[in-house]
Amino acid sequence: MPRRSLATALALAAMAGAAFSTQGVAAPPASNEIRIGNTAPYTGPASAYGVIAKVIAAYLEKTNAEGGINGRKVNMISYDDAYEPTKTMEATRKLVEEDQVLLALGTIGTNTNAAIQPYLNSKKVPHLFALSGAAAWDQPREFPWTVGFLPSYAAEAQIFAQYLLENHPRGKIAVLYQDDGMGKEYLKGLKDGLGGKIPIVAEAPYKVADTTIDAQIAKLKASGADVLLEFTTPKFAVMAIRRAAELGWRPLQFAASISNSYSAVIQPAGPQNAEGLLSAAYRLEGEDAAAAGDVAFREWTAFMQRYVPSISKTNGQAVLGYLVGKLTVEVLRNCGDDLSRENIIRQARGLKGIQLPMMVQGILINTSPSDHAPIEQMRMMRFTNGQWQHFGPVRSGVDAGAVSDSFKTIFKYGTATKRDLANQLNANTVSLMTGSFGSTYAQVGADLASVLDNGTSLRILPVMGRGSVQAVADILLLRGVDAGIVRKDTLAYLDRKDFAKDIRNQFVYVAKMFNEEMHVLAPRSITNVRELDGKTVVVDLPDSSTFVTAINVFERLGIRPHLIYQEPRLALDMLRKGEVDAIVAIEGKPLQWLNQVNDRNLHLVPVEYAKNLQEEYLPSKLSSQDYPGLVPEGGFVETIAAEAVLASYNWAPNSDRYRRLALLVDTMFDKVAQLQRPPFHPKWREMAPRATVAGWTRFKAAQEWLDRNMPLASGSAVSSASAAVPPLPSAVVSPQDRDPLYREFLEWRANRAKAAGGR
Repeated sequence: MPRRSLATALALAAMAGAAFSTQGVAAPPASNEIRIGNTAPYTGPASAYGVIAKVIAAYLEKTNAEGGINGRKVNMISYDDAYEPTKTMEATRKLVEEDQVLLALGTIGTNTNAAIQPYLNSKKVPHLFALSGAAAWDQPREFPWTVGFLPSYAAEAQIFAQYLLENHPRGKIAVLYQDDGMGKEYLKGLKDGLGGKIPIVAEAPYKVADTTIDAQIAKLKASGADVLLEFTTPKFAVMAIRRAAELGWRPLQFAASISNSYSAVIQPAGPQNAEGLLSAAYRLEGEDAAAAGDVAFREWTAFMQRYVPSISKTNGQAVLGYLVGKLTVEVLRNCGDDLSRENIIRQARGLKGIQLPMMVQGILINTSPSDHAPIEQMRMMRFTNGQWQHFGPVRSGVDAGAVSDSFKTIFKYGTATKRDLANQLNANTVSLMTGSFGSTYAQVGADLASVLDNGTSLRILPVMGRGSVQAVADILLLRGVDAGIVRKDTLAYLDRKDFAKDIRNQFVYVAKMFNEEMHVLAPRSITNVRELDGKTVVVDLPDSSTFVTAINVFERLGIRPHLIYQEPRLALDMLRKGEVDAIVAIEGKPLQWLNQVNDRNLHLVPVEYAKNLQEEYLPSKLSSQDYPGLVPEGGFVETIAAEAVLASYNWAPNSDRYRRLALLVDTMFDKVAQLQRPPFHPKWREMAPRATVAGWTRFKAAQEWLDRNMPLASGSAVSSASAAVPPLPSAVVSPQDRDPLYREFLEWRANRAKAAGGR
């Protein structure tokens, strides 16, 4: 098979259906050449995808015609792998070892990419924009040289699940899927997204080599399903749509985004058969001038007419090839004169806020050293009256809560009667789940042990944890854990997202402990928290309390940042290098690591006390005393605060675990005044035993202690905001130790009223 070495020759030959190869050993790359390797299924069961590689090559030809990349010409060498992993591996070895390509680009397929991923990473060859939605391309620790492109199959399936839960909660679902990694990831994503709330009544797999799926469609129809999801490649999507129509079966049908092309799927299946078909998209249709905008659409149309006139603009795979070509050129141009493999992967891992023409408005491309998934959002669309029409909001298929192993565990948690109570600790020992080393939670746990532990009648064992989400999981599931410090908004988030069954009856709180302030560290160019929309933001690890509060606040404010899961104190260098746009840390002030930051380029971003935050949060301030290197002397930065509570499982009053918690309550409440004095953590001064946590039940023994020792006057009530009203007995807390945050709240309210009166 003859070799075409130039991108121009490649594009022309590819359009004619040629396969590409080399005979003998290729000449070394020229000094003014950027040599790229590619494999694609020009033949075989997935040949419809060959268009993608042809359009990538054509776009690189266009780039060369316009002067190339920093004076260098781009040469893409492409081989036909027929969608067979063994051929992909053979061709990729040839590209690297004989053709001496600088990088591998746009390999199509899950199993094909899986075949070459270990090899390319072992050779430290950039494996860019793998064209498959498998989650494997976003594993930067295991495979640092691989970067994906498409939204993951699981994310897309979860978007379908979101739509079904909102619009067809009583449906019965049937699934046709390809019996390989691709199909199974789609299926798993759907099941995870549905959470058992809508039944999947039938599943039917098929093999790539199958010549018909008539039996599978008949089985799915016989199940009585009224919803059909097709996780297939284009060839089988055509078969499924056509066969369902032939059988007179008209379920609500969903086509995977990899198989929603008009020319490759809709047209051969028959537009009349596809009427009402649903799908999701991150890219626009090739003839959607209105959505693309005049300039972008003219550029796209001119490119297609000049460089690939034989390929229809209605072919969605052509749009995909165009996007990959544009993003590849972006990466190469960002490399400047350093076209080393190390710099290429560095640039591919540092894409920030890129809106490519011919992508759905509002969907941005972002990557980072810890996130190799450029696209994580899609928008639903429906085929109607001969064309695809987008509708509804841009949806994220990556539910921030879903990345938390603790949430996943809680979601699967059954009833309290299944809890294993074996191996209980000694009768008067209480295990208390706190937080990570150096955190406010950990320090408070250590204080409790110091003051309450007498070694005989009561022993406190603080346990280092991983934050609020993990603490909830540990209280529910971990043997021997009696109580823990958790965030009020974590419990509310669990309840609202339905991650745990009947959590309001399983969880009780002992007391409100203290408030934790939201810190947003960013360059001075970011002046308001709303400016984080579309930015790359560090929100701690997925089991932390910062993680939950951050995603909750962003959701309530309508902000959609690109989230990075890293400990805030470890992300400071990333922020200074510009790899991320902001760091969020939500802990009791002052944070030790943040207190030591003195950088004139950074500051603490104000967080407004917006109306839709007031249900779950309190207003607060960060002062120059807290952070002298970030706040001018005598100044302050407005922010919000989340409430931390001491919580436990709702043990039955006659159980031994209940007895031990009652012992903890009696001892701790008696010694609050001691804990509120130095050298203990200053956050103890905010503890308000009488303050309530709206919507949640107080531990019965705690309520009984309060009724005995701090009875309320008839008809009075205490909210979590009024932590110091009514005053506690002098034996518990002195007037000067009353909740300082409440005083700030009164100040804030007075200032707001004054400002409103002046307008």
